[in-house]
Amino acid sequence: MLRLPALFLLAAGISTARADDPPPHADNPSALQTYLGEKMLQEITSVTVTADQVIVRGDAKEDGLELAEVPMEKLLISSDRYAGFAKISPQDGHFEIHLPRKRGTHDRLLSKWQLVTRTEDGVTWHSHARYADQVASRTPNLPAAQPKTKKGLGGWSADRGPAGELETLGISAITVNVMVQSVISLEDGPGRTPFDWEGHHYFANEAALAGYDHTFQEAAKSKAMVSAILLVPNPAKSGNDPVVKMMGHPEAATDGIFSMPDVASSDGLAIYTAALNLMAERWSRADGSHGRVHHWILHNEVDAGWTWTNCGVQEPIAFMDLYHRSMRAMQLIARQYDPHAKAFISLTHNWNNLEGAHYYTARSMVDLLAKFSAAEGNFDWGLAYHPYPQSLLNPRTWEDSMATFSFDTKKITPRNLEVLDAYFRRPELLGTDGKPRTIHLSENGFNSPDYSEASLRDQAAGMAYAWKKIEKLDTIQSWQYHNWIDNRGEGGLKIGLRKFPDEPGHELEPKPIWHLYKALATPDEDRACAPYLKVTGLSSWDKAREKFTGK
Repeated sequence: MLRLPALFLLAAGISTARADDPPPHADNPSALQTYLGEKMLQEITSVTVTADQVIVRGDAKEDGLELAEVPMEKLLISSDRYAGFAKISPQDGHFEIHLPRKRGTHDRLLSKWQLVTRTEDGVTWHSHARYADQVASRTPNLPAAQPKTKKGLGGWSADRGPAGELETLGISAITVNVMVQSVISLEDGPGRTPFDWEGHHYFANEAALAGYDHTFQEAAKSKAMVSAILLVPNPAKSGNDPVVKMMGHPEAATDGIFSMPDVASSDGLAIYTAALNLMAERWSRADGSHGRVHHWILHNEVDAGWTWTNCGVQEPIAFMDLYHRSMRAMQLIARQYDPHAKAFISLTHNWNNLEGAHYYTARSMVDLLAKFSAAEGNFDWGLAYHPYPQSLLNPRTWEDSMATFSFDTKKITPRNLEVLDAYFRRPELLGTDGKPRTIHLSENGFNSPDYSEASLRDQAAGMAYAWKKIEKLDTIQSWQYHNWIDNRGEGGLKIGLRKFPDEPGHELEPKPIWHLYKALATPDEDRACAPYLKVTGLSSWDKAREKFTGK
């Protein structure tokens, strides 16, 4: 049992903030460790959000317990952590309480619930705080995505390359980068539509939304599963953009390309979730009038968060606490409109390898997310993994020495994808249905160091090798190849299926890997893959597959 605010914090050696200190935007790691590790004697067993109610059920075997509401942005160390309390009346050790969904202008969809007792010394926790497990959907019969194959394309957008390429290549899934701040404004102006959210007044940027509509509508024509990658610009680099300043994490360092959203302040969370709701409602309509987004990837490569999801220097548990809030917000909001929508965690191939200062390991992020999920209500999150070869420059992934067959492997690349499959079959990582979580290999590709015959052959061989492995791993739903077209902004990589748009005499020319990719998941697959078998040094594609159950 834990008590807040003063007695528990002082006993744990955690300093409390003075009244004149700036409000914290990340929680205390020691407090989080204690909270997640505490064996609670009472439990909230389910939270259901209907159109107009929040129904909380639980086990309560002590007298004098109350149900406390915890707004999403409130930290463990917040002196004003609780928005209100309600008496419960247990019967035979169990209780059920119905509360209005709205508290003033606040939608309790985003709140969590905790059993507590109150005295003059503070508040004592008797359970973990739990988010909603079930959310009423306006379209409960909206069909789930049903990709025909595992073949996808990453970072796709309409009109970027040759028309009809999704159909030509037989693409079943795509990812699309979405800049969250672009869809919302704080001020009126041409092409802006006013709307209210959480007691705030905002404006939808119709031109930005229409641009994404076009991409999603084109994807819908090909019946492609769409995953939106949600990116928040870094406020330390955004100049005077008021939306980014409010939405982005205030402790983000200039090293970061993108930022963690500020989910630990009321204003930051409000504008962020307003944008999430705007997008989820628009791109989950039954008529598909604006296109559809099936899943939401939060944000980019968060184990390399210092570069891609920056919120300053944070201990892993404090970073994951913020990231978990962002995932929960997206999942809860999206489920109002699409009962199948999922939030996905985005990770690099550095499974147990610290690639840079202030980075984390992918495995530590997975394990921490599982702990938060278990403590605050298991939810149906998925994995968006980026299993590039050990060196992004070298397509010969079957030679990756750091990709071993052990849970302690430094990297997970196409060479040892069986490790990822086995890790996500462990009991502590199973989803709400007791089955392995959905895995998308949402960004991966093979470099051709140059356009020589040997380099292009190795590039295609890497893809053939990876494909022959993933087609037998049923935890992996999709492989989104990155990049569609070589891009001169990718540090010299030539990772595309097509050559550079401005390559003299060879503009957008399909590489051998393009022809291979077109053949995958078709009757022509084996013929197309056959020339690349000897490149790998294997006698058969069966030799590429490892029987790894986990150690």
